[in-house]
Amino acid sequence: MKSTILKKILKWLTVRIIKKHKPYIIAVTGSVGKTSTKDAIHVILGRYRNIRKSSKNLNTEIGVPLAFIGVSDPGNDLKSWLSIIWKGFKLTVKKNKNFPEIIVVEMAADKKGDIEYLTEFIKPSIGIVTAIGETPVHLENYTDISELVKEKSLLVRHTKKSGKVLLNADDGRVFQMKGRAKAETITFGLSERADVRALDIKLTGDKKNPAGLEFKFKYKTEEHKVELPQIFDKGTVYSVLAAFGAGINLGIPIYRMVESSKKIEPPKGRMRLLEGKDCLIIDSSYNAAPESTKMALETLKSLKAKRKVAILGDMLELGEHSKEEHQKIGEIASFLDLLITVGKDSAEMRKSFTGEYFHFENSTEAALKISEILKRDDLILVKGSQSIRTEIVLEKILKGDPKKLLVRQEDCWKNNEKN
Repeated sequence: MKSTILKKILKWLTVRIIKKHKPYIIAVTGSVGKTSTKDAIHVILGRYRNIRKSSKNLNTEIGVPLAFIGVSDPGNDLKSWLSIIWKGFKLTVKKNKNFPEIIVVEMAADKKGDIEYLTEFIKPSIGIVTAIGETPVHLENYTDISELVKEKSLLVRHTKKSGKVLLNADDGRVFQMKGRAKAETITFGLSERADVRALDIKLTGDKKNPAGLEFKFKYKTEEHKVELPQIFDKGTVYSVLAAFGAGINLGIPIYRMVESSKKIEPPKGRMRLLEGKDCLIIDSSYNAAPESTKMALETLKSLKAKRKVAILGDMLELGEHSKEEHQKIGEIASFLDLLITVGKDSAEMRKSFTGEYFHFENSTEAALKISEILKRDDLILVKGSQSIRTEIVLEKILKGDPKKLLVRQEDCWKNNEKN
């Protein structure tokens, strides 16, 4: 009841804030890469435009409106919510001269109706669909994958006709959304059919510091060399391409965007390189889906290391596809020197994995034993769905302050350590 009332209030405020301030809205959806794309847009365009991004991963019917008010989610603090509502109300009455020119938000499709609800009152000028993959997360909340794809495609349909739709050319289901767009469509990717394209992707790092990526960017007759010195995850290339596509539509010169892209760094828990105790860690502990896990393993495989290790938690919300998808990951992971799985569903990886293997029921149990299993100079990928809490394992091997480096370090998470 309370959340329903809050939704109605936030919707009312958002509609009127948009009417009063008329921000240029960029909305991002997809099963993989939403936050990375949002962050890339903020970095690349933020140097030349007054731009605001939604806080963290606030991408729901309650989270998205908060970006228009300019606040974070206060949780269950009633006093803070009253303050937010009052701040929002003031924005509906009087125009704020410092209000951002551009607002970029994520839109989640956790269940049927999510994007349909948001696009009722938030009509983006640029709608971006990142990737869906073969078996996306939240699939258990839909009758089948076509229903999920239809839900995400609503962003495409509701993007303003005068705007642009940006679609991943390398994801078949996303590419097919071209037919549902009223606005002009621009595609991005690595394949020849992409309008905004990356070629010749190369890793520039070494064993001590694997970070560093460069590629050739091509759009129409223009070509530029793009350098991402803090990135080694090739999936980030798609985020940069989407950001370039948005910037092109806004009239920002490509050479300027290429320069600002050097500042991109991965968010906490999303393919971020961290120093461990006598090891290097690829922290991808924020969440996990089949597509993102495959990409993370491909990245690990491409890097040089004395020994390669992955700590993989369950990939949740896959419904009847869970068993099959976990077994597929186990097969893909067979290049590893050591695989450690955490949770219930991830145990299925053992059936297709051929190397040294350990399994733990939960992250608390794994954290107690992890130091005994790892070796000096290991390169370790840590990844799992949010509720598996793989950052608990990470804390035990991390060199540095977890509160500054890891996800889910707030009191609400720390008070619920057991999973």
